[in-house]
Amino acid sequence: MPQNQSKSMWLVLSAVAILVFLLNIDYTSVNLALVAISEEVPADLNSFQWLLSGYVLAWAALVVPAGRLADLYGKRTTLLAGIVIFLLGSGITGIGQSIEILIIGRILQGIGAAIFSPAAYGLIFTAMPQSKQGFGMGVIAGVAGFGLAAGPSMAGYIIKYLSWRWIFYINIPLGILVILFILGFVAKDKPQETSAKLDALSIALLSLGLGSFMFAVNQIEIWGLTEPRLWGFGLLGLISLGVFWFWDGNRKTQTLPRTLLRNSGLMSTVYAITFNVFNFSLILVMMSLYLQNTLRYTSYETGLIFLPMTLAIGILSPIGGKFADRMDIRIPIISGFIMIGISTCMMSFLHEKSSLLYVCIALFFAGFGLGQSWPNLNTAMFRAVKPTEINTASGIFTMATMLANSLSVILATSLMVIFGRQKLSFLMNQKGLEVNAEQYQTLTSIIAQVEHSPKQLQNFTAEQIPDFLEIIDKAFLHGLSIDMWVGTIFTLCGIIPVYWGLKHLKTRHLKEEHIVVPL
Repeated sequence: MPQNQSKSMWLVLSAVAILVFLLNIDYTSVNLALVAISEEVPADLNSFQWLLSGYVLAWAALVVPAGRLADLYGKRTTLLAGIVIFLLGSGITGIGQSIEILIIGRILQGIGAAIFSPAAYGLIFTAMPQSKQGFGMGVIAGVAGFGLAAGPSMAGYIIKYLSWRWIFYINIPLGILVILFILGFVAKDKPQETSAKLDALSIALLSLGLGSFMFAVNQIEIWGLTEPRLWGFGLLGLISLGVFWFWDGNRKTQTLPRTLLRNSGLMSTVYAITFNVFNFSLILVMMSLYLQNTLRYTSYETGLIFLPMTLAIGILSPIGGKFADRMDIRIPIISGFIMIGISTCMMSFLHEKSSLLYVCIALFFAGFGLGQSWPNLNTAMFRAVKPTEINTASGIFTMATMLANSLSVILATSLMVIFGRQKLSFLMNQKGLEVNAEQYQTLTSIIAQVEHSPKQLQNFTAEQIPDFLEIIDKAFLHGLSIDMWVGTIFTLCGIIPVYWGLKHLKTRHLKEEHIVVPL
């Protein structure tokens, strides 16, 4: 490979890595910043929820049709447009003085992320020769995992020493650096379908369907399953998707090509990444609660304890990605799933006296498994489709990861409350403790919260509080165990589509050809 082409390849990889890092940091860090934001910007809890859901919903609603934008207008153009919108949203959120402005900024960030993410992933496969694609996806997967896991810790540091606004300001100089990289080292690619046009109605129906359905999913925790509005939005989403399916299917140029949904290799990776990300989110959320609620670590200390997982993902992903270039791609993916299964199985036995070493080993196994499986699932997804389908396929793949992340948190929290409530009742009967309906509701609501403290039991007497805090912790541990067993089962389920759906993907050793040239 010529030296100047090699330099371009690494600069493109660096640019995409920075983008992916910013994307995932923003995805997780805002959760920790809500308290700090609320001290400056007055608003109610439901309004603050939109700082989280507005970003996710905009991203989820547009990421699949955004893949078509890259097909029709080129990766480079789409990538630059998405970055500019993302940076505009970051700036607006950073300077915002009202909750409405902050929400608008977050929605713009989500729109920008949806536009540039399929093109960014697709660019890796056009920028890198076949022999290095696995390694490239490994680097990206490692950066993504590090961003997701390190987001809360980095946010805590920024809030403590700077301001919550710098969580958004920091995107701007890094984003401008990425733009310069792209302008300088990525050739303007030709649209893959120059005669095709986007169908506005198809995009509107798909975006409305995905957005409404994802909104309903995100609101389950807030509204509850008995809320009519929840079912209204869910039904609106499903009807919109149904109408989209029939309308788009009769178009000459489909927004969502049916050939992709009939592609067993692609859909196998989509199913597998759904189970994979489900477990990642499960571990990230539930272990954070365990470390803070049961072992009484601070949020900053919890972030440090996650380092065995975070570093394992970051270090092992590039190495794991190389396996895709040298062996049957199913081997590293399945071995990664097995390691994740061992991790969740270990976590199902956690208790109030578990050693920090045991916790770190379990987290390391999770990071090892994710570092093996993530890059190879990405590589398998790209290799399962035609070059002209890469952008749309990556949009579907990304949508699956977002849906898995949302469903994981909702299902884990629901199981925690359901089984925790059963354990709570059993322990109360065992100890002969009696409470009224209001007190019982307070106890069950605390189980899955971030903090278990006396101040949450203000309607209890001082003599009751120690006993009830103890049984709340035990109820939490019971729910945690159930969650982790579910994660273990889901891991085993993820192996099935990998084994059967990817058996036709062979190891490829092609010539080092790529299209990125210095300008």
